[in-house]
Amino acid sequence: MTAVDTVGQAGSERATFLLPKHAYLDAGWYAREQRELFGKVWNLVAAEIDLPEPGDVLPVQVGCHPVLLVRGTDGVIRGYLNMCRHRGMALACEAGHAGANVRCPYHGWEFAADDGSLVRIPQRSGQFADTDPNAWALLPVAVQSWAGLVFCNPDPDAAPLEEFLGELPQRIGPFDPLRLTQVARLRVPLRCNWKLYIENHIDVLHLWYLHADSLGMFDHAGFAHDWVGPHWVSDEVLRPGADRPRGAMLPIAHIPDEERDVLRANLIFPNVPTSSSETMWITYQVVPTGPETSELDIRVLGEPGSQLDAESEATLLAVLRDEDGFAVEQIQRVLRSPKFAVGPLASAHELPITRFHRLLLERLA
Repeated sequence: MTAVDTVGQAGSERATFLLPKHAYLDAGWYAREQRELFGKVWNLVAAEIDLPEPGDVLPVQVGCHPVLLVRGTDGVIRGYLNMCRHRGMALACEAGHAGANVRCPYHGWEFAADDGSLVRIPQRSGQFADTDPNAWALLPVAVQSWAGLVFCNPDPDAAPLEEFLGELPQRIGPFDPLRLTQVARLRVPLRCNWKLYIENHIDVLHLWYLHADSLGMFDHAGFAHDWVGPHWVSDEVLRPGADRPRGAMLPIAHIPDEERDVLRANLIFPNVPTSSSETMWITYQVVPTGPETSELDIRVLGEPGSQLDAESEATLLAVLRDEDGFAVEQIQRVLRSPKFAVGPLASAHELPITRFHRLLLERLA
């Protein structure tokens, strides 16, 4: 892409499109992101409710690493590389229940769910007489939870999740996700590179145009946003006299009245947008699936007893899929043109894209 600079409004920083065109098309760049970005940061991989019982297992992908989440007999969720230490077979290919030991389906090696130790080798005396089980435990990864969400870092010695999130939990508004319940999970395939959707999420300018009807009741001129370490937070309020459809979802009881007219949109770096309103707290992770494809993994949390009815679901997807998703899919399609180039960026309203690019490039460098 051709980078075009415009004078910014935040000190000397300029709104600049920093990523090259091949960052959205090239398999090599995609592999580099999987290895150097997603393979080295905390990734949202599940919710605690996905592993409700001791012995439950859930395979997930974290960058280029296959990971197996296991809820131990003590109730703690841990993670290991999802590969048997014998021949590398995946220990589990789908969510299920393993019990106290995880058994490889290929040759029957068994590993303890609580610490990954190798506890059984079939035919050990005859075929593996010289094998020391203590040397072949599962390889651990770092797993921690926040707000009922499970995060994983492939580095078992990574700095704590709390350090990665920093002040973000205090900047998402007066919401306690642990007091809410998941009322829906929706998965939406996207025909675009994951970064295009994230750039759209932190692009303030498009609110006036792409969402003229769906979000037109909010005061975009008063849109406030800030960076919290590598993460991004924002909020805007309803225009005076404006109202918006609230659907059948129950109001969230524990938030104060002044929050009920606020719409928040945040980003857990690098790929987990969140949003909140008086009835919902939502994560919609943009999961990379290829250089030109991704998946929107949407979790909707609400007041216990709420249900996401068809009308509320349609209203939500109208913004996230039919407007945002459609727009970035069209950019992905047009990227293939040899004439494609990025024009001047809005000096303030598109400046967050520059910061996002810098954060990516720092990690890929």
